[in-house]
Amino acid sequence: MKTKNPLLQFLPYIKNSKKEYVLGTVFSVLNVALGVLGVYVLSKVFDGIEGSVTRQIVLKSLTIALGYGLILLCSGISNYIRNIYLVKGANEVYVRIQMQVYDHIQSLPIKYFDNMPAGSVVSRITSDVNQIRTFFVSTFVQILIIALKIIFSYAVLFYVDVRFGLFMLALFPVMFIVLKIYNKLSIDSIKGYRRKFSQSNGIINENYQNLEIIKAFNKEKESIEDWNKHNEERYKYWKKLNLVDSLLLHNITGVFRIVIFIGIVYYYSYSHFNNVYGITLGMVYLFINYTTDIIYRIADFTMGISNYIRAQGAAINIQEILKLEVEEDNHKDITKDDFRGNIKFEDVYFSYKDDFYVLRDLNLEIKENQTVAFVGHTGSGKSTIMNLIVKFYSATKGNVLINGRNINDYSKEYLREKTAIVLQDSFLFEGTLLENITTSNDEKIAREALARVGGDFILENRSLDSKVEVGGNNFSTGEKQLICLARALAKDPKILILDESTANIDSETEQNVSRAIEKLKQGRTTLIIAHRLSTIKNADMIYVLRKGKVIESGTHEQLLALEGSYKKMYETQVKG
Repeated sequence: MKTKNPLLQFLPYIKNSKKEYVLGTVFSVLNVALGVLGVYVLSKVFDGIEGSVTRQIVLKSLTIALGYGLILLCSGISNYIRNIYLVKGANEVYVRIQMQVYDHIQSLPIKYFDNMPAGSVVSRITSDVNQIRTFFVSTFVQILIIALKIIFSYAVLFYVDVRFGLFMLALFPVMFIVLKIYNKLSIDSIKGYRRKFSQSNGIINENYQNLEIIKAFNKEKESIEDWNKHNEERYKYWKKLNLVDSLLLHNITGVFRIVIFIGIVYYYSYSHFNNVYGITLGMVYLFINYTTDIIYRIADFTMGISNYIRAQGAAINIQEILKLEVEEDNHKDITKDDFRGNIKFEDVYFSYKDDFYVLRDLNLEIKENQTVAFVGHTGSGKSTIMNLIVKFYSATKGNVLINGRNINDYSKEYLREKTAIVLQDSFLFEGTLLENITTSNDEKIAREALARVGGDFILENRSLDSKVEVGGNNFSTGEKQLICLARALAKDPKILILDESTANIDSETEQNVSRAIEKLKQGRTTLIIAHRLSTIKNADMIYVLRKGKVIESGTHEQLLALEGSYKKMYETQVKG
């Protein structure tokens, strides 16, 4: 079955810009017609040069030249108007596609990003969409204009001299064969270069985000070598493409131009000296211009095909994103009164990929307003439990219940509205400090949230309107962690999740946060993931995990009395 052209799937985006494209196309046709007509009119001036020069001939030539100037003026105006409408229409299409891609990515489940490099996502939102924009603003119109110029030029050639029109028509199959060879030799290079270009964005993004690690381990040299190696591979594709361009486009078209030029001169000389055929100097000028224009337009057509192939590759990349299924919420209408924070896991299994289960036969129950902690070695499944509660992922087997209802009955928006989470890796968004704490921009709520987590000292030398750089680079690691805690508390959630939330703050600040959490856990269910067991002594229930299973559970004192895994971890930390 023949695959549908991926670019055709973006044609519906033109619907809302039909006026711009229709007017742009009309003025394109007008511009081409005026250009062809201008050459024809100017050829009449050269016809007047032959023979004796009289006052009448001079006036006629000046009139024709004036008409040619008027045609050039109209051609320039039509070209200007054409560009305005086409660029406007293409930019509108560009914005619509980019917005849809960005919105679609925002709607994708977290699992899709586990194996999707950030650089690749950025490349598809920016570079690939811009490639399609280029197609709609120039390539598409360029191919249209080329076709019109060739048709109009051939029409005038046949009108002026049928024999020369047939001669030019005979060269068309030869040029067509050259184009076929060009496409065959260049398509692999174009696709290869496009693939390497997309990878480049991923490499740059990865190196930029991990620059501190690269410098800390003195890996600058290796990083540069890897980048140079990647660039060399990309350069090979580009070099091969340029060689094909130089050979088949520039040299071959140049040869055709010289051959035709010699043919025209010979045709005119033979006609002039033997007084046959009736070839005038104006006709020679017309033939040279039209034939040269036809040859170069065919070469431009080949370049347009190259851009078309690039746009196809970009369209395929974007379609790969748009075809990914978004998160669906098959939920029932649930009122706010129904949400109380009771959580239950029934025979839950979960795997990120294949059949490697991170959670196995997990059964546990968390009561409303309880403070529950999860401990265990790295990879035991602690964070995965939190991911299931906020619907970042869905259980592979079993059921997750909240207030006796299956978690799938809740929309992700409603569930996340009632849940706040603070991750181990704190992140601040570019904007103001106030915007990073609360979306309501309520300064009172922001100040109270900071104060309750012991972060009011942050405002000693700053205001809530202080600028936050990308990633919060103008704040210390501990300050960022406190701001993230304040962000969570400002929501006044029913379920509060703290995933290693005190990992990056000092012991004194940790004690302040712990005291704040003791007050804040009243009236909400609090789930804590912690490696520092000293921070969870007062938890109502502690679950010890190993390889996705609960191996011990109870309060701090009960677990110490068991003299099992928890006691070993606790004694190791105390001795440390």
